[in-house]
Amino acid sequence: MVDKRSRWADCALFALLLSSATLIAQNAQAPQPATAAPTLERLEGTDPATGVHYVRLLLSLPAGANASLSPRFTVECVADKNQRDLLWYISFGGVADPGFTPPFRSSQNNLFPPQYPSVNLKMAFEGYIKSKPFTRSWAVLPSGVLRYRNPGADSPNMDSTRSFLAYLNSLPGLRIVHAKASKADPGEVFFPTQPLLDELKRTPVCAP
Repeated sequence: MVDKRSRWADCALFALLLSSATLIAQNAQAPQPATAAPTLERLEGTDPATGVHYVRLLLSLPAGANASLSPRFTVECVADKNQRDLLWYISFGGVADPGFTPPFRSSQNNLFPPQYPSVNLKMAFEGYIKSKPFTRSWAVLPSGVLRYRNPGADSPNMDSTRSFLAYLNSLPGLRIVHAKASKADPGEVFFPTQPLLDELKRTPVCAP
């Protein structure tokens, strides 16, 4: 009787260990969920040389080991005395954030702002519907980041970034690509912008 009970106990223990080992193996082989949400970083400060107050909102898409080089959509709010400006920057990836650059101010030795080459990007806003595509001019900065050209003497654009906020508030997804893409250009990127829009509404310096 003792031998039968001992054998039964050994069999039960073996079955339990086998079940546990199988469960551990299944969990080890199960695919891990991918990070789908973009990351939002908020940088605020005052430029010591000019006294310009700024808030920079950096929306980065999920990337590999170096998240700082992932595709990035940056909205920069600038308060310069009684004037406010709203700037948009795009990086398709592989470019580090250059940080805040104060607005150009002419001096005796430097009368004119720097001139940068241009590139046309096509952007569309997506939500419950998809907007028509807009092709607009962007400046290619020395860092490799692209800056939307707000209306002015050196810009062919008639729309400011603030005018496009109305589209984003209704359709909070920005899809953007080179208008005339070559093989060397990156493909299109899509930014779910709702986290950025929520932060804009909480930031007084970003108000019109």
